[in-house]
Amino acid sequence: MLTSKEIIERTGISRATLNNYIASGLVPRPQVLPPGPEHGAAPRIGYFPDDTVARIEAIQQRKREGWSITRIAEHLAAHPPATAPAARDVAPPAPSAAAPMPMPVQAPASAASTGHLWLREVRHPAYIVDESFRIVWANDEARTSPLSPLAGAAARGGVFQRLLDLDAARGREAILRFHLDMARQRSSGTPELFAGVPQGEAASLEALLRDARAHEPRLVSHVLVPASGGAPARLAYAVHLRDGVLFAFAPPPEDAEAAAAPRPPVEAPAAPRLTPVAVLVASLHDAHGLWVRLTAQEYFELLNEVWTELDRVFRRHHGVRGLQGGEVLVSYFLPGGGQGYLFNALAAAQQTRDAMRQVSRRWHKRKSWDIELTMNVGIDEGQEWMGGVGSAALGAVRVLGDAPDRAEQLSRSSRLGTILLTRSLIGKLPPEDLQRVTYGVPAPDGSEARVLFTFARLEEIASPSTVPARFADLAVAELLDLKTTNPEAAANGAP
Repeated sequence: MLTSKEIIERTGISRATLNNYIASGLVPRPQVLPPGPEHGAAPRIGYFPDDTVARIEAIQQRKREGWSITRIAEHLAAHPPATAPAARDVAPPAPSAAAPMPMPVQAPASAASTGHLWLREVRHPAYIVDESFRIVWANDEARTSPLSPLAGAAARGGVFQRLLDLDAARGREAILRFHLDMARQRSSGTPELFAGVPQGEAASLEALLRDARAHEPRLVSHVLVPASGGAPARLAYAVHLRDGVLFAFAPPPEDAEAAAAPRPPVEAPAAPRLTPVAVLVASLHDAHGLWVRLTAQEYFELLNEVWTELDRVFRRHHGVRGLQGGEVLVSYFLPGGGQGYLFNALAAAQQTRDAMRQVSRRWHKRKSWDIELTMNVGIDEGQEWMGGVGSAALGAVRVLGDAPDRAEQLSRSSRLGTILLTRSLIGKLPPEDLQRVTYGVPAPDGSEARVLFTFARLEEIASPSTVPARFADLAVAELLDLKTTNPEAAANGAP
């Protein structure tokens, strides 16, 4: 067995990198044992398996070849270092998110090819569709459970082709309308949606799509499908992911009728305009792992609880809600909101931590677990276009440009509730706001210490995930603390 010191010396990685590999599950956690005589006064020593050096060398090699962390983890699980095939013998790189993802109808491990390893453990009927609403993943329950609209059908191709095969007496129209609502929110093009559908039925679907009412967007959408024609009552859920939409079906609770009540339509946003803006992107840490641990009902309750708490925080600091994406929350901060808009974004991020501590305590009590619920946050600023994008923008807005792209990447690169922000944002803070901000980067020795009031390249401080080349040199820091000037306001959650 090897100590962390021996591993660092043999591989040349930093302690921070080793800790990141452990946190990501690429390297097993050490076994803590009493120290030996050679370790002096150390209270305890962590020992790693003998193959850890080979494992880290394999990780480093795959990273140099451009593999994603998800793919590396899957490869190591299937081929431990002692038996891992040479790089020339492994399958070619997985397709990009824009490419169609293979179906796991025959291959048990193919859920990994979608980029969602957590899907293997889904316990309810569920499937994912891409931007054209073609089914790209479905679990066994989706093909067999009476709750699923795909039961007994081929879980492949366009989802609307499959749904049209449903018996009208078994809730077909309600399920079709729900899927069309989600397609409308994603502004999916009609030709792609109804490809392969007979012309007459495609015209009927287009009419339903045009007649669909626009409701205020929610983090998780759901609809009650009443029992009919021998089919059981069920709640249909939809979560917008980065690479498609996840649909899941579960038995309804007793109060499902009230939960599924329609929401009133909202007004369309103002016309697009060019404006200074600070963009905050927050993603739920280990959302995929939480999906595995919770029932579908609990998971969606958690997402909506997080959405409710953080939406309150963002509004308090004059944030404008952006389009939500499943486990991801977006808020925009504009000039004219009282306190400077850049500081408003920082204050909202800081208070996101406090709000999540409260959510975490409630779920700790409810589930009797030791999981700390956190949001990984990225913030950037810029002069960007802001406005509505098609019908999906009703009730929310969208900012297009470099700032939202950078903020999203920072959120992806953050770990365990870290708030990452750019040097550009810090540099534009007024002096009176800047003196209230404490920021820094991890110490080079890999300890928990931080080097204050300096920046680092994103590639140097990010979690062990592939950082695209265009973001690698982005100068960033962690938001460590934010001082308030008004104790009474601070007690009320304002800067």
